[in-house]
Amino acid sequence: MAIKKRSAVRPASPGGDTLAFKPAPAAAGNTFWKELPQHIMSGISRMVPTLIMGGVILAISQLIAYVWLDIPPDTGIFDALNSGKFSGFDLSLLKFGYLTESFGGLLFSFAIPMFAAFVANSIGGKLAFPAGFIGGLIATQPTLVLNFDPQKLNWVASKPVPSTFIGALIIAIAAGYLVKWLNSRISVPQYLLAFKSTFLIPILSALFVMLAMYYIITPIGGWLNAGMRTVLLAAGQAGSMMYAIGMAAATAIDLGGPINKAAGFVALGFTTDHVLPITSRAVAIVIPPIGLGLATLIDSRLTGKRLFSAQLYPQGKTAMFLAFMGISEGAIPFLLENPLATLPAYMAGAIVGAMTATAFGAVQWFPESAIWAWPLVTHLGGYMLGILVGAVVTALLVVLLRNSMHKRGKLTLDTL
Repeated sequence: MAIKKRSAVRPASPGGDTLAFKPAPAAAGNTFWKELPQHIMSGISRMVPTLIMGGVILAISQLIAYVWLDIPPDTGIFDALNSGKFSGFDLSLLKFGYLTESFGGLLFSFAIPMFAAFVANSIGGKLAFPAGFIGGLIATQPTLVLNFDPQKLNWVASKPVPSTFIGALIIAIAAGYLVKWLNSRISVPQYLLAFKSTFLIPILSALFVMLAMYYIITPIGGWLNAGMRTVLLAAGQAGSMMYAIGMAAATAIDLGGPINKAAGFVALGFTTDHVLPITSRAVAIVIPPIGLGLATLIDSRLTGKRLFSAQLYPQGKTAMFLAFMGISEGAIPFLLENPLATLPAYMAGAIVGAMTATAFGAVQWFPESAIWAWPLVTHLGGYMLGILVGAVVTALLVVLLRNSMHKRGKLTLDTL
């Protein structure tokens, strides 16, 4: 019986049933590109709390110095302390303002290392976290470069241009996959597992980060950053305006979707590198929901008709509230209900608003569009004017488009 049983088993063959049901392995390249955005978003989501903490504490310092104590805008808090104009309670308050400014700035400096650490951690696990953090730190504070001075006949240490956000991203990905590979390839006895995880892999990954940053990433990333700054400075106001138009359009087009997130990634890199402010993106986030909410308030006054379905009127008020929290998704119901009227209106509004804010000199470096970030904006009046103009353009356009569609019989109204 045993022999018959064995002979009844069909041998596995290239055309046999055994292989027919084996799933085809996913291509390594496809898996990499599919997972990479998730790893990057993991780093961004972990970095945002650090940015918010630093931004809010910095905002406190700005409120104390430039609102409460009325220090001139072109005077720093440290210079104000040494001016001799403050005493008593005002002096103590100014000292606290300097403390919050220093502490908030320090938190900001940890944003890129935190980003790199969590990207690496997402790829290679907790053993990759230190390597990612070190790489992100060196991306902002690069190792000194030695150059031989033939005139003085000695070596001179100079600080290279930081690779900043792009360097942190590259080293985080490389370190994460290196640690993942080392962890899977290095096999040790049970009693040496602690040695492997606390000494061997950390040392190897740290040496890799040191060599990669010093010889490859910092030189290339620094060259790119220096070139980018040169081009932007040469383009002047025209370059800033073109950037504002492109960033506003990409931010507004899908209200938090993949294009919006890609634009956010680019803008975050520019602002953390202190190459370009994030003003246009921050403005473009809040304009669509405010503009569409405003449209629900003025449609009947302008046309004598209620141009939206009944459920969108309360949604308009909710969208306006969410906008001041820096959330644009409140405008999505309007887009889903009638994309032909909504999409052109809020994209045009976002572009006009971003151009207005940029033209009036509004500058925002802190990557947050919520109302609590507004005290950090330079020329806040121009910033608010940009939001107002963009929201009004959106509201008027969407009312005009919906009214035109109704007249042509392409829009049915609940109540005339």
